[in-house]
Amino acid sequence: MNMKKEKYTWEEFEKDCKKIAAWAKSRHVKNIYGIPRGGLVAGVKLSHLLDIPLVLNRDDITRDTLILDDIIDEGNTIERLLASIGEHHHVASIFYNKAAKHAPHFFVREKKCWVIFPWETEKTSTYDGTV
Repeated sequence: MNMKKEKYTWEEFEKDCKKIAAWAKSRHVKNIYGIPRGGLVAGVKLSHLLDIPLVLNRDDITRDTLILDDIIDEGNTIERLLASIGEHHHVASIFYNKAAKHAPHFFVREKKCWVIFPWETEKTSTYDGTV
């Protein structure tokens, strides 16, 4: 299958992280958990923009934690995470596939094709992340 691919740029990433930060400020989040792998990159950036800690252990996630991923595609990763920690969290993503099982509370872009993030290679963009 030959799926159309979109190369997402660092410049787009910078602008989109500012949009997520503005939303997160209004939610008064106290820390950020970036879902490994792509969510970690965005999580570090948001941690700096908001001047709040990055949580590396999911046992440290609280209701005041922003859970962040680069993309919610099928929704399996976020669904598994929330099933283990509970639904009452702030969830955001850069990209969101509207057909996903679980919707974030905030997203910046709708996924319309295969996204290759600037921190990935075309080959590694096909790997599934794990929680």
